[in-house]
Amino acid sequence: MARYLLVGHLTRDLYNGAFYYGGAVLYAGLLARRLGFEVRAITSSAEKGLDYFFPEISFYHFGARKTTTFRNLSTPEGRRQWVYAKARPLSLKDVPPSWRQAEVVHLAPVLDEIAPEEARFLETSFLVANPQGWFRAVAEDGRVVPKTPDFSSWPRFKALVLSAEDVVGLKDLSPLKEKAEYLVLTQGARGATLYFQGGEFFHPAYPAPRVKDTTGAGDIFAAAFFAMLYALEKPLVALKFALCLAAFSVTRTTLAAVPTLEEITSCLEREGPRFREN
Repeated sequence: MARYLLVGHLTRDLYNGAFYYGGAVLYAGLLARRLGFEVRAITSSAEKGLDYFFPEISFYHFGARKTTTFRNLSTPEGRRQWVYAKARPLSLKDVPPSWRQAEVVHLAPVLDEIAPEEARFLETSFLVANPQGWFRAVAEDGRVVPKTPDFSSWPRFKALVLSAEDVVGLKDLSPLKEKAEYLVLTQGARGATLYFQGGEFFHPAYPAPRVKDTTGAGDIFAAAFFAMLYALEKPLVALKFALCLAAFSVTRTTLAAVPTLEEITSCLEREGPRFREN
């Protein structure tokens, strides 16, 4: 069984007066497990009993006084976020070597908790990321605001997935294209664009009849794209598969958004022979 390692903070997400666990390590990790990987996560929080609550994932857990906590608000202009707490940064040199190697290594920062330079401690030939947390800063009132990262410190990635919201401050995508063999830019209900080998390939989103919440959809898309790309090395197939699962995810809230085995099977089968092309 191939190993899938995630690195980033799990979070508490405030929703309708309560909190729910979230973060890319959980949304992506739970999907990767349902796709057949052995899933591990390196994270930090004040939570206890993560292995009990999420037995599908093995955790290397740095204890912290706080858990990274977000409030997300969907508006016609896009999602707005506020941060109420932040766990400790992640230092990979303090992680045992056996935990730092996997067939797929997925960096999933939510708020700059892991520095790009930390990738030098990882052993993999398939380094990927949805690095939304490297494009975020926190204003004095706790509001999340965009920032442009220092790309000179980034390693070379097999693939990157980002949303149009993440890169709103970039004048062009050239720095990202230089850092990845495959770059995907998601555009919400419109679809997503894949960049590779100098080309640009857009695919519209699959219809979602009842959109309830988009939180976690980007993380689910990323894990689906990375997993299929790893399995087949067919980027256009991976793009369609990821869009299909993302459409299921937005019909539910919190971690219930992670696609079921039946939905995964549906996405594998819905295109028939056409899905297996490219």
